[in-house]
Amino acid sequence: MTEPRHILLVDDEAIAIMALEHGLMDEGFRVTTAFNGQEALGLWRGDRFDALVTDLRMPVMAGDELIRNVRSDKPGLPVVVVSGYATGEISEGLKVNFPAPIAIMPKPVRVEEVSGALKRMLSWDVGA
Repeated sequence: MTEPRHILLVDDEAIAIMALEHGLMDEGFRVTTAFNGQEALGLWRGDRFDALVTDLRMPVMAGDELIRNVRSDKPGLPVVVVSGYATGEISEGLKVNFPAPIAIMPKPVRVEEVSGALKRMLSWDVGA
């Protein structure tokens, strides 16, 4: 049996992070959570992750700065941005600054949407 894909989930909203964490675990992912980019970066340096799911606006370190940092270590890392600020202009800017694989989703988001994007980017066999 293959090991579950390890997701680094970052959001400063406790309710949002708990809902996504439990939903992604139910979908078969292993999930580690952080409440800001700086905390996430510390976790990143101490473990191995297959993908990043992050909010944009957070205290201490914003999501775009976190993406820049982790992508400097692992350029092809799949990223899902889940944000209430993921408007058209911001989404386009993210796509320009951070090449694929990246998915940008406005809050509120359904776990199935995030899970589906992760599975596509990780080339996960959904039937597995």
